Amino acid sequence: MNLDDIRAHIPTSSHYTYLNHAACAPLPVEVQAAQKTYVEERALHGDVVYEQWIEKTEATRALIADFIGGLPEEIAFLKNTSEGINLVATMLPFTERDNVVTTDLEFPSNFLPWYDLQRKGVEFRVVKNRNHVLELEDFEKAIDDNTRCVAVSHVEFATGFKNNIRVLSELCSDHHAYFFVDPIQSLGALSFDVRETTMDFFSSACYKWLMSELGISIFYIKRELIDQFHPSYIGWFSLKDYLDYEKFDREHPEITTTARKFECGNLNFYGVCTLYASLQFLNKFSRTWVEDRVLKLADHTIDAACEKGFEVQTPSDHAGIVNFKVKNAGKVVEALKERNIIVSSRAGGIRVSAHFWNTFEEVDTLVEAVEDICC
Repeated sequence: MNLDDIRAHIPTSSHYTYLNHAACAPLPVEVQAAQKTYVEERALHGDVVYEQWIEKTEATRALIADFIGGLPEEIAFLKNTSEGINLVATMLPFTERDNVVTTDLEFPSNFLPWYDLQRKGVEFRVVKNRNHVLELEDFEKAIDDNTRCVAVSHVEFATGFKNNIRVLSELCSDHHAYFFVDPIQSLGALSFDVRETTMDFFSSACYKWLMSELGISIFYIKRELIDQFHPSYIGWFSLKDYLDYEKFDREHPEITTTARKFECGNLNFYGVCTLYASLQFLNKFSRTWVEDRVLKLADHTIDAACEKGFEVQTPSDHAGIVNFKVKNAGKVVEALKERNIIVSSRAGGIRVSAHFWNTFEEVDTLVEAVEDICC
């Protein structure tokens, strides 16, 4: 499938210069079709198709497990990234003198739940960036043998710095600390394998680089940890034989030994069906090819912005997000929208996030338009 063929599957490509996947991705036609099918079946058949939704849920669980190099039993479906982060923060065991470590580049969802632990007497430590870079030596100073958990984004949301999560994973292991990763700005854009880079938990929504829907998220917990953690809340989906709920043992309820115990109750099946279609679409393409395209588009954005004299805020260690400074960034973004060029304003600059289906010409169109508006 050549690039023109790929773009034909994404109707947005003929309406906008859309370079905003770090905010919310457009949907391929296959994904739209899956959404339409679900809504029609839900409206017409109601409970008649409930078992089909359960089957699709398990098929989606298997798809995402394969996508990240994990196991289906390590995957739960929640509502959003924040829910998964709060789940981890609230069920971790804390003792006197424990601390948690995060950074000052995190989106609020990966900052506030850890900050809030101070109410329980947990010390809250923040690694501060140096010109949009998080240095390993600063993590080494912050993390010690009393660190209970380190929580970072794989790719930071505003200017696109990519943390070396493999090295951070090893650092956590050295201090017997849990490692939590928020991969929302990398999952679907970069190769991401939980076996190659060991982590204990991750939580990610699906509406960005995975090109799926809001209201559905992926929660990962390492298989060896599932039995060690009890859900912060529990419901009928937490039962081992949840579909046989009338016969569960009320004296000694048997809870599933998989990550499904964290799902509590009925899921967003619309979101599940959407995610299944999104994964099928992305699986048409090699992970390495997608990553290569994303990185080349990002590098081209950096080069084009530099050639026009804009100050690039994105560090050399980056993924798909590129940010370059302009005056009145918010107003520039609105002016670009009037030209059907879609980006975001973050950190006092223009945040560009091109996916594999975008073109170098679209990046050039954006940068030339920014120059025209700013001049």
